[in-house]
Amino acid sequence: MEDYGDDLLEATTSISRLTRMLRRGKLSDRACAEAGITLDRIGLQILGLVRKAERPLSVKELAEAMQVEGPHATRQVQRLVGRGLLEKTVDPGDRRVARLSPTPEGVELIDRYHAVIKNWMREAVAGWPAEDRQQVCRLVTRWVDDIEAYFDELDTQPFPGTSIGT
Repeated sequence: MEDYGDDLLEATTSISRLTRMLRRGKLSDRACAEAGITLDRIGLQILGLVRKAERPLSVKELAEAMQVEGPHATRQVQRLVGRGLLEKTVDPGDRRVARLSPTPEGVELIDRYHAVIKNWMREAVAGWPAEDRQQVCRLVTRWVDDIEAYFDELDTQPFPGTSIGT
């Protein structure tokens, strides 16, 4: 049986390179300029996460998704609420919890930004056969989903050499 560990590690490195490229300030600044919007990368990230969520997120859920502390997320959310891009509603199950939803203006803004990025992605692989584009999208999505599920399961296990409760 062949060991694909090196290939997978190399692919992981490539995914990390792609992530770094997409997070570059200059790239998001260029995309914002092309989309005709003014919003920083953190604001774009928050608006994107809230837009993509299947239900309104709490600030705590948003902070966890961003891997930041709650107060940092709260400050950023306040800015977006102030700009009319996010709205807060009270969670009917727990009135202490605020839920976040994009406003119509917020949806329109993040959709314009994503349209620019999607167009760049299409242009970058315009020379690829359609079948190759579809296959790489399907496989990368499957790969990341499977790795995420594996790591989520791994997070429930004790660290090697420790016992539960230590």
